[in-house]
Amino acid sequence: MSEKIYKLDNYLFEDIYKLDDSECCKIGINFKGTPYTFKEIEKSVDYYCHVLVEKGVKPGDHVALLGMNCYNWLIAFFAIIKVGAVAVLLNYMARHETLVELIKFTDCQYLCFGKYTALVKQDDELNTLLKETGIDKEKSISMRYRHVNFKEILTNKEIKPFVSPLSREEDSKRTSYIIFTTGTTAKPKAACLSQYSMMNIIYLNFARLDAVFPQTFMCLLPMFHCFGLLVVNAYMAFKRTVYLNSLSDKLKIYKEFVKNKCGDYASVSVIFDKLARAPFWWFHGGRFVKHCIVGGGFTSEQEFAFLEKKYGKGKFMNGYGQTECSPMISLVYPDAPEDKKKTTVGAPMQDVELAFMDPETKKLLPRGEKGEILVKGYNVFNGYYKMDKERQPFDKNGYLHTGDLGYIDEDGYLVLCGRLKDIIIRKGENISPKEIESELRKFPEFGQVRVFGFPSADEGEYIIGCVELKKKPLHFVEQKYFDEMKKTLPAIKIPSHLIYVDKFPLTANGKLDEMQLREICLNKLSLYLDEDSLARKTRKLMHKAIEKKRP
Repeated sequence: MSEKIYKLDNYLFEDIYKLDDSECCKIGINFKGTPYTFKEIEKSVDYYCHVLVEKGVKPGDHVALLGMNCYNWLIAFFAIIKVGAVAVLLNYMARHETLVELIKFTDCQYLCFGKYTALVKQDDELNTLLKETGIDKEKSISMRYRHVNFKEILTNKEIKPFVSPLSREEDSKRTSYIIFTTGTTAKPKAACLSQYSMMNIIYLNFARLDAVFPQTFMCLLPMFHCFGLLVVNAYMAFKRTVYLNSLSDKLKIYKEFVKNKCGDYASVSVIFDKLARAPFWWFHGGRFVKHCIVGGGFTSEQEFAFLEKKYGKGKFMNGYGQTECSPMISLVYPDAPEDKKKTTVGAPMQDVELAFMDPETKKLLPRGEKGEILVKGYNVFNGYYKMDKERQPFDKNGYLHTGDLGYIDEDGYLVLCGRLKDIIIRKGENISPKEIESELRKFPEFGQVRVFGFPSADEGEYIIGCVELKKKPLHFVEQKYFDEMKKTLPAIKIPSHLIYVDKFPLTANGKLDEMQLREICLNKLSLYLDEDSLARKTRKLMHKAIEKKRP
């Protein structure tokens, strides 16, 4: 295969299904055993474009897209963008009240809906949602299989090609879809993203993997999330078969995994961990895996070592990114040195500029020094919807401020050092939670660990260690862990309290729900603080800190 050379261009999502004659009959999507060729995908998108236009959707209109992973969801997503509208991607597991708030905030005039959690739980959910968001019933567009069966439509109808009303130049860099930040630590913000950003990430950075990608890929990530959407588009762009899963049941995920024996998979580390612990794992599925693309990273080097043991060395592709960067900033490629896979988040994306700023002096730092990570390039988003210019995360030089701390090592790999806002100030000293978390992970009885700073009336901030125990103990004695930690950490870095939970709460994306975990910690801390003469004042400070983070 001759090597293709890609450059920055006005790529559109329709470039994914721009086909050579030999590619028309290739399978592009397989959902629940039903295959769709790339030609069928193209015709499906054209059909749904006509449906949207008949409903009155015009360029620039905001269309809420709400549903689980499925073929129809992906077709609706492509079609909304092709008609020139803006797709507002919603979490299908969100509560009714949250959906109403987000739809109204983003000024959605239309609702494109499939199956979603609130709809399953309440019979009149859809009518109530439309009423409370002010969307006319005529402007709700179903993408459920009972209403839109593309196999039947493609067989029985002649579908005219749909030509986008926008030129490539005006369509490419515009905001074509909105994704909400996960809201694990603060109120979700609506990130405005472009086709230009996503498609250039794919063509400039995934092209080097074209030769090693197997022909089949399974996405075990929600497509309303930026990373799930990216990897599905990437494999389609390089004409691989993408297996989609509705993600509604963990047992079904494992059955799909075993049944399809795909070469590549994308998911979060917690799903890879659950699969690896299933009975007869290696015989059923593990031996077929070529690459594992991990969204959200690993919790520790120990977790990485366990997964490599179960899946095989050199198979994990970890990376670093944010929704605001569409979402990739760096990536660990399969051929990276083993030590870099464990200790870094990979090499920066091609043609993306990184800089590092001293959080206190606000001055840029020389290469190799630790500071806040700043990003500039084609991957950066268009800003947050309805946010004043002065509150946007850009500086006067055009850099996006990530809020993460890190540095570039001597080999050009990016090393993360934690979140800027996670820094704990105790008795005037700045303390990184990562260092304490590393010590806690050395105890074999702990699973996941997280260290927080909570406001203290006398110390500035308490250091609170929260741990997930693999087995529930008869007695949990925190002092024995503190005694061990004192051998390697100075006294000021020893946690004030150590709290255990049976299981860390997760978001729909499989990431730690930090806000919920903080509230669990606060409730358990009240048992300790009742004995403190400053308890009442301290609890008020803690509640105030959490309220700022609650949506």
